[in-house]
Amino acid sequence: MSSSTSEQPFRISIPTSSLTSLHQKLELTRLSQLNFNFDSPSDSDEGWECGVPPSELERLIIYWKDTFLPKWKEVIEPKLNEDLGPQFTRDIEVEGFGSVNVHYVHWRSERVDAVPLLFVHGWPGSVLEAVKILPLLVNPESTDQPSFHVVAISLPGFGFSEAPRKKGFEAVQMAEVCNKLMISLGYPEYGTY
Repeated sequence: MSSSTSEQPFRISIPTSSLTSLHQKLELTRLSQLNFNFDSPSDSDEGWECGVPPSELERLIIYWKDTFLPKWKEVIEPKLNEDLGPQFTRDIEVEGFGSVNVHYVHWRSERVDAVPLLFVHGWPGSVLEAVKILPLLVNPESTDQPSFHVVAISLPGFGFSEAPRKKGFEAVQMAEVCNKLMISLGYPEYGTY
């Protein structure tokens, strides 16, 4: 497959129509007023024993609808692109699963002794987990400290990576994707975090 070796530049750019649709869905959301906190000594207490309390969901919906979404295009999206730095996508062929398009951030150190490092986010999670440490890993303050070429992958099904299209995509396939990505970037040997 010819596209499996082709790296494509990527920038976060959520279509305005998607943001509008989300805003409309949030606007139309109606929450149950029932409180199912059976362990609470009082019916008015809203604990988390039986899930997210309706008051917390309502607070989040209002925040997303009235604060977060209106700032997305002018503030949040540009800040994410700036903080993440160089982003790319690439098709990776996975044995028994076909091709999966993965998103990743790739920061290269200027030091010749830099060690390739694969950063794998948590479950669930995203490459945003690496944002604060990327500059420190790539450009440490002292030459006595190690430097790294960092690749932070959005695992298949997370962030801007394509989800697998077949059942059974497990840790072995995730590892295959990560290894093939690192090899395709010229890193046959690397550390992981």
